[in-house]
Amino acid sequence: MHLNKQLFCLALAVLLASCNLKNTHSKYDNEENTSTGTGKTAPKKNNPPKLAGAVAPIIGERISGNAVIYNNPNGDPIVSLLDYIPLRCAPVKKDWYPVSLDFDITKEEFTKPLFRKGQKIKVNGVAAGVLQRDMKLPVSTNGEKMWATINGYTEKKSIRNGSIIESALTSYLKQHAGRSTDDLQPFIHSFKLEEETTLKPYVLYFNYESGIDDPSPLYRLALIFQGKQLIGVLHARPLQLDGSTTRRLQRGFTVSYLNGIDKTLKEDFAGKFNKFILSVD
Repeated sequence: MHLNKQLFCLALAVLLASCNLKNTHSKYDNEENTSTGTGKTAPKKNNPPKLAGAVAPIIGERISGNAVIYNNPNGDPIVSLLDYIPLRCAPVKKDWYPVSLDFDITKEEFTKPLFRKGQKIKVNGVAAGVLQRDMKLPVSTNGEKMWATINGYTEKKSIRNGSIIESALTSYLKQHAGRSTDDLQPFIHSFKLEEETTLKPYVLYFNYESGIDDPSPLYRLALIFQGKQLIGVLHARPLQLDGSTTRRLQRGFTVSYLNGIDKTLKEDFAGKFNKFILSVD
């Protein structure tokens, strides 16, 4: 079993490399899925242990090459960014992603969050880019670090495709025949998916939406397991899975069931999920 996990981790590393995700960028390993706000304190999160030989977890998306965040599509530049910088993306709109970027700040900047054009910024201690205008920004802290948040837009081509979870999952399932929980563990680890056991007998491994469009985000994508076997994928954004059948659920969700899943099982999950999601604020 230990050898199988190592082989899967190695295979995932090859997959992400093919998506132009470079393992040399592990300098961003300590990034957190922070929430935005003005002078607010975010709750701490415990990071799960890493699998030996696995690539660094991907939280949010990553910049591809040098890129710029603008105040509006085709608008004025806010900040220029270096390759592989982490940020969060809302669903793409006409080839532009609404994005949110957190960067490190000092105690003085937390107290007086005024930032100047030409100021160099860092993300988790690593050089990230240069501000392109003077501005006042919302700031936050989790008690251990402080950050300011930039909201804006960047072009679709500026985001690494392999860091987009929907694209990465499609590629992973094409390149790996196994559909058990163990088979999907490298993917679950790499995107730092959380476990949800409310909908028994189903187990979900999920991440949340970016929080850019909604301050109380729901699921973005969830792997659905029953009896430790993948039966489908729940998703809020478009997802293409070969051989799957889709069904619309409540609150804008879609489930893509894998080929050969029993109709009774499909109906049971859909009913339980709809009841659950309608009860969530």
